Amino acid sequence: MKRAQTNIVVFVFILLIVVGVIAFLLSAARTLNPVEYLNLYAHNSLLSVLREDTGYTDSNCKLVSDVISCSFFTPTWQCDGSGPTCRSLAEEKITEAMDQFEIIKKSYRYLFRVEPEGFVVKDAAGTPFSINIGDGTLATEKGEKITANERISRVSQSGQFLLKVQLILKKK
Repeated sequence: MKRAQTNIVVFVFILLIVVGVIAFLLSAARTLNPVEYLNLYAHNSLLSVLREDTGYTDSNCKLVSDVISCSFFTPTWQCDGSGPTCRSLAEEKITEAMDQFEIIKKSYRYLFRVEPEGFVVKDAAGTPFSINIGDGTLATEKGEKITANERISRVSQSGQFLLKVQLILKKK
């Protein structure tokens, strides 16, 4: 008799655990709403672009984030000694990477923007330098936009410098 009661208690205990796990999984498996999905998509797209390999072995040109940094601090640097300059390679690779994202091409306007944070970089003509690829009007345009932000840090002999990288998306 005691053995049957023990089996029933163990069975009920296991049943409660299974029901609890199922309840937890169902509550955790809710679907993302479109705004959350787009926000997640924008952040992952930005990280994918920054981590993309350029095909060069030079430490200033290995990843897109390296090329972006190089384009602000040594813009005339030529990748692998005789390749393109950091600035032209950065613009080329960012444009290529953004063209790969089908959802952005079909339904959204985008602006990939890189600006120095806390300091000013000037180009050869003496104007402030930043990288803007895509629809430049999104920077000042009002309305519902999704913005993904990252920072690229560069340490030199004169201190640490930050570049603010943004991907701004807005429905067409």
